[in-house]
Amino acid sequence: MAYCLSSNHPLARTLRDTARGEVAAALADLEKLPEEEAVHQLRKHCKKQRALLRLVRSEIGDLYRYENAHYRTLANALAGSRDAVSMRDALLALAPAGSYPQVQEFLEMRAHSQRDPGALEDTSALLQQGGERIGDWPLDRLQWKQARRGYRKYYRRAHRAMKVALAGEDPASFHEFRKRVKDHWYHSRLLEEKYKDAVVSRCQPLKELAQALGDWRDLRLLCRLLGEHSGELSGELIPLLDAAQERLDALRREIERLGRKLFADRKFSFDDD
Repeated sequence: MAYCLSSNHPLARTLRDTARGEVAAALADLEKLPEEEAVHQLRKHCKKQRALLRLVRSEIGDLYRYENAHYRTLANALAGSRDAVSMRDALLALAPAGSYPQVQEFLEMRAHSQRDPGALEDTSALLQQGGERIGDWPLDRLQWKQARRGYRKYYRRAHRAMKVALAGEDPASFHEFRKRVKDHWYHSRLLEEKYKDAVVSRCQPLKELAQALGDWRDLRLLCRLLGEHSGELSGELIPLLDAAQERLDALRREIERLGRKLFADRKFSFDDD
């Protein structure tokens, strides 16, 4: 099922339908995908589910806190293995395979050692439990104006996070900006049918911005990890870190370009506001 709310149904119904679709897709990915890809897709489904809940967070209180914690815990159980794979993939995106054989072998071994098949197996039951609760979510009083309110709220949060990130240049602020961009991207996807004129043109550049922020984060994590193991990898480290810094600078410019374009205004207005 597409990650998009249907304008043909009341908000409560289409929220539940979309949430069920994410659970079903996550369970299918667990069954059919290789472990590494299943971990990646499962974490994405959890983030999308949490973003869906955030869209109406102000209206659902305790439900948001409970379900958000559920999907956050589920995703965090797989965070270590995913970060190890992301750093290996950051190296492969930076240079062709075999360019830095020592570093590549080190990262491959580390990614393998971080595997936790047991954690992946446990997620199926947790997903099913979450899916069974969706029918009981107390959403029936929700109206589309409340989804618009949530969209504007998370736009403002992304705008503020951008200002802090571009002023501070530290990994924590860039990570926060990335989280807020992903929320706003997912919210744009959810509302692109209902409010096509206002949000559909934002989806692709938001995806590109989220990707650039993710690449920046993974490369920074890689550089930090390699610095901690500099004695073991000294022969390849200096040229690799030079290449990484050049790529980081390019990503930083792309992040600022897209960010200032997408969040030029402090507030977001729908056509009928």
